Amino acid sequence: MTGGFVICEYERVKEAFPEFSNTMKALRSSMIAKAEADWGIPYAGRAKTDFMALGVSPGPGLDVKAGTFGETTITPALFNNMAAARLVTWNQWLTATGHQTIMTGAASGATIYEDYKLGVAGFAFLDKTIRISEIKMQISDKKLPRINIEEAWVYNKPAIIFEEGFILDEETGFHLYAYVVSQGPSRIKPIGLQLNRIYDKMLTNVGAALL
Repeated sequence: MTGGFVICEYERVKEAFPEFSNTMKALRSSMIAKAEADWGIPYAGRAKTDFMALGVSPGPGLDVKAGTFGETTITPALFNNMAAARLVTWNQWLTATGHQTIMTGAASGATIYEDYKLGVAGFAFLDKTIRISEIKMQISDKKLPRINIEEAWVYNKPAIIFEEGFILDEETGFHLYAYVVSQGPSRIKPIGLQLNRIYDKMLTNVGAALL
């Protein structure tokens, strides 16, 4: 069945959801294929023969060269928080209760910046106190169903893992809505990967805004 999800503890994602590796592998492969078609350059990891020998194909693409694109973890600086301020870490302060927009793309119109493609396989809630009871994600004009996460309140650092990942394409709108039950600190982190077309943009100071 597609379009499903599982709630489990973040530290036990692989144990509680063994299909996660297949979800990430399929998401990564589809993202790389899309990026190579859209950007007209190859993925840097295709040259990593050592990883291919281990069954990881293409290999990790962190170290890139001219004419290729690379891969990193998802960077907070590509998102705005509830206060429409650029995230530096996944920490933010929830300042109001009820239905709220708690995360958006940081570029104009709440979009993902050009030259980046993000693959989201789920979300991790990294606080002992979870201050939201539901989430709902919107990608461009596609609205995804609400997910109630109250059962996650009993977990230590719970995570929602999707059966199929979602691609947040460059210059595409992204909104994460939540029903906030209490004000205070919150750390909500997308689980997945990020493809970067321009290497030099990722060499700026850590915590700096990305464009």
